[in-house]
Amino acid sequence: MSPVGDTDRLIHSLALEAGTGRGRTAFRFERRLLLVVVLALAVAVALVFLLFGVSPELTATVRSAPFHHKLASTLVLAGGGFFLVREAARPGGKGLALVALVPGMALLGWGGVTDMSGLPVMGGSGISVPICVGAIILVSLPALVLIVGALRTGAATRPTLAGATAGLLAGALAAAAYALACKNDGGLFVAVWYSASILIVAGLGAIVGRRALAW
Repeated sequence: MSPVGDTDRLIHSLALEAGTGRGRTAFRFERRLLLVVVLALAVAVALVFLLFGVSPELTATVRSAPFHHKLASTLVLAGGGFFLVREAARPGGKGLALVALVPGMALLGWGGVTDMSGLPVMGGSGISVPICVGAIILVSLPALVLIVGALRTGAATRPTLAGATAGLLAGALAAAAYALACKNDGGLFVAVWYSASILIVAGLGAIVGRRALAW
């Protein structure tokens, strides 16, 4: 029997014991994670206002249908990410309910398919894409740190995967916050570049989680 196999089984066994001990406090972890998510979203919104200022058209923006679509899509996706993070914090991290992401992905996809804005996929200017992607990634970083910190109090045995779920949740929260400043309302633009940004943050989360969540 290989030493690597023995080590993996030992880690898994320890995690199961830790998870059993936490069985009575599962709700406490979920409550902590929910508080972290609320804080992460608040920080993301504050960073968006810090980076882009408060637009004089903000009131009109938050009443517009494109904003409602962007906000609904990203928050529903973040809701799915919350369930994935919660599952990833459990011993073994098996059976990740990826179906939880379907509603958010469906909303983004529907916005792209039914886009009648006429806005090209690259946005309204030559810098639309780098600003969008860069802003979402930058704004997501504090959220990623907070969510990974919450995961460290769990019993994740697959740190890379757990980190990826943290990145997905952080990216979705950052995208929701960035919607307050985004000037590109095309459904296709949002579907492509918001999704790409979130996936990049998920990849970054996997890299962070591999180190920060390792046993």
